[in-house]
Amino acid sequence: MLQVNNLTVTQNRDQRTLISDLSFSLLKGDKLAVIGAEGNGKTALLRIICEPELASAYLSWQGHIDYAPYHIGYLAQETPPHLYDKTVEVLTRPYISDGDLYRFADELMLREDILFSRRTIESLSGGERMKLRFLLVRLKRPDIFVLDEPINDLDLEGIQLVEAFISDCPKPVLFVSHDETLLDRTANKILHIEQIWRRTEARATYSSLGFSEYMTKFVYDIERQNRIAAKEEKVFRNKMRRHLEIQDKVHRAQENISRRDPSGARLLKKKMHSVKSTGRRLERERNEGTKRTDREDDVDFFLADMPHVPNGKEVIRVNLPFLTIGETILSRNVQLLVKGPERIAITGENGCGKSTLLRLMVEELRERNDLQLFYLPQEWQELFDIENNAIDYLASDGRAGLRQEAANLLGSLNFAREEMLRPIETLSGGQKVKLAFAKMRLTRPDVLLLDEPSRHLSPLSNPAFRESVATYPGCVISISHDRAFLREVCTRVLRLTKDGLREEDRRLYAGDDSD
Repeated sequence: MLQVNNLTVTQNRDQRTLISDLSFSLLKGDKLAVIGAEGNGKTALLRIICEPELASAYLSWQGHIDYAPYHIGYLAQETPPHLYDKTVEVLTRPYISDGDLYRFADELMLREDILFSRRTIESLSGGERMKLRFLLVRLKRPDIFVLDEPINDLDLEGIQLVEAFISDCPKPVLFVSHDETLLDRTANKILHIEQIWRRTEARATYSSLGFSEYMTKFVYDIERQNRIAAKEEKVFRNKMRRHLEIQDKVHRAQENISRRDPSGARLLKKKMHSVKSTGRRLERERNEGTKRTDREDDVDFFLADMPHVPNGKEVIRVNLPFLTIGETILSRNVQLLVKGPERIAITGENGCGKSTLLRLMVEELRERNDLQLFYLPQEWQELFDIENNAIDYLASDGRAGLRQEAANLLGSLNFAREEMLRPIETLSGGQKVKLAFAKMRLTRPDVLLLDEPSRHLSPLSNPAFRESVATYPGCVISISHDRAFLREVCTRVLRLTKDGLREEDRRLYAGDDSD
């Protein structure tokens, strides 16, 4: 239904090749997940397929894409800017007599008071915007679904609804997701886009395996290939050493032979010719042998050496009779006591006030002189001057030593030199998360407040990220709906309700099938 043949994609800005000679087919029943590290071209691929006129502003490509006569329904990763000032009612009004409007909205748990609201799209929570845009895509009844991070900003229940949709959808689905649990439960094919050898070579792999099976095979194949390459290299060096010893011996004999022995000289010349021929043969064998390969998921988020918060030290005590935004009461009797070195996560329905609560905690903690705080907001504009480059952001005072430390730190997070020096606004979401964590390492805080920290990190970077936060010796207060993050990192998971904070239902983020 969708055919891609010999597709090569380059960035107009720096002529870097993102995708090289990619071919694949998407057929009925396929749930093809596109995976890869941050900034590797996953969104670029989807946009070339679905919005080529927009993609051409920053990408060039060669190859053939065909999905005629079928219709594609595309859910972009970010809300298009032209929708922000439109009201919900304007977008849903054309479907008011369509019974599926109400059925799909109910399936997505999108409330009726939002469905025909005169609120602007900008005023909705991130999760509400995502649900509304997904609803509109479904109402167009496409033959093929192309979904770019469809669970971004969704609550746990919303994630499970999208997960069920992808699993049960009879139509082909091409999607990008950084949620390993969703990938495990939905994908039946994998397209892995890589940038290897320090992001100088593009590689793509198509597999008919599920996500976990593919990753197991991927790691095994790379380790096996590198073991074979190392063994062949050792054999080559041994052969080459013996070859050079023979060559040196013949060369010395040629130097010492008497001119009165022309027959012996001819024999030595012939032997040297044979020795050099053997050397060329060994080099050809080496060039044709197994090559070492690279993997891009070796990322260092190392946080274990950060300052610690003493066990039992009170970090923050929250006691809010009302949690409000404007004149709207979001929750009542919100109480929370956090002590070092706890790792707390807060979940809850979209729009329930989680980010509002976290910002209140940020304001209170900034008044403390005995704690160093680092806050990762959900909106990048609060953290970065997006016209700056990554080096300038990390080393704002311009000191040469700090700039070099910043460059080394970004290199350990798989930034290419060119990516360190271009405007932050051109970086992918995952690269911006990595940049924020680089800043955190330089400021060495003992308390982290993180709003959806893992949502833009790839399934290749996320395991290292979770491991680093789990070993962080300070205190962590986070908002997250990443089920692997909740399971592996957090010591407590609380749900913000209309009646305050409650223990979250573990079945919503358990790793088994109990949910």
